[in-house]
Amino acid sequence: MAQYGGLGGLGGLGGLGGLGGLADAAKFSGLGGFFGQQDPGSHDPMTTLGLQTTAEALRHVTEGTRIAETKELPFSSPDTLDELAVWVRGSLYVSEFLSRISSTVDRTTDNESVTLLVDNQAALKVMRPGPDLLHSQCRFVADYASLRADRSAEITSQLGFPTPYFSMILGLLPAQHSHTLELITATQVAGAHAAMIVKHHLAIRRPDQMDPRLMPMIPTPGHGAFPSAHATEAYAVATVLEALIEEWASLANLPARKKALRALAERIAVNRTVAGVHYPIDSWAGAALGTVVAQTILARGGYGTEVAPMKLAAADVDFYDADFRDDPAAAGLTANGTAFAPEATDAFTWLWNKAKGEGVSG
Repeated sequence: MAQYGGLGGLGGLGGLGGLGGLADAAKFSGLGGFFGQQDPGSHDPMTTLGLQTTAEALRHVTEGTRIAETKELPFSSPDTLDELAVWVRGSLYVSEFLSRISSTVDRTTDNESVTLLVDNQAALKVMRPGPDLLHSQCRFVADYASLRADRSAEITSQLGFPTPYFSMILGLLPAQHSHTLELITATQVAGAHAAMIVKHHLAIRRPDQMDPRLMPMIPTPGHGAFPSAHATEAYAVATVLEALIEEWASLANLPARKKALRALAERIAVNRTVAGVHYPIDSWAGAALGTVVAQTILARGGYGTEVAPMKLAAADVDFYDADFRDDPAAAGLTANGTAFAPEATDAFTWLWNKAKGEGVSG
């Protein structure tokens, strides 16, 4: 299976032992939840031998028959996407998303920042928070620890992509909504990659590395805290799904479901602070980045959404979705330029249209 996840050069799954199992292998591949989906793998040795023997035994039946002409598949066409395995389409989504994403940095001592660009246009500028702000934010992390007993099941089950939580709100079923679930995974993977680009440049230590009193209840991830990838992914998915269910126009009580999606995104983000691995400002940065990721994916899918450029110079506040929606400036999140429309792409347009056609009756 390793070769199908883009890890063939590592010599198969046996060579992935140091990555900590399939979950880590999926992350390492860059395909996340796409890793191995619909990969046929291999037959067991007995079946392989049996097939070989049967093929040899039946060869005489087909001897002398004319080789039929076959019609070539269309060249460079989205019409072939239906015939691909999910993990292969996953590779195309990653390629389409990342090939048009770039970043620039400002290394000025008093103005260290990273700007994420979409189609060579500035989408989100994030200022690097200083140590005084991080130390002050530790008080929130300490206070949130009191919620660990109540939220431990959520926190541990959300270490990967929390797709079941979104499925619960919208009543998604694999048999009926396979492409919607594929769209969710594509959005999560895109959000994860975008977050890692920004994290790398900003290089912010985790709370437990800033304050010895803060002891996480889960392993501290081996990359920077700011922005939160979980917040990025959650807000990206919530935003994409808000647009999708508007297109469906068939779910009962649409406003309530939208509120639930936003509340879930907030809860997923905050759970990482409860766990002790993120500051509230990480959620602010993640929510902003996730919104940009969602706007980009919707535009790639031909939905017509524009990216509204933002700038974050984080303030020392807690994170609440109501503030993110209604008073972002209080947290240092402001508009930063004119909205622009990223170009649509083949794979995301195909996926968006497939998901749009899976609307359910309510």
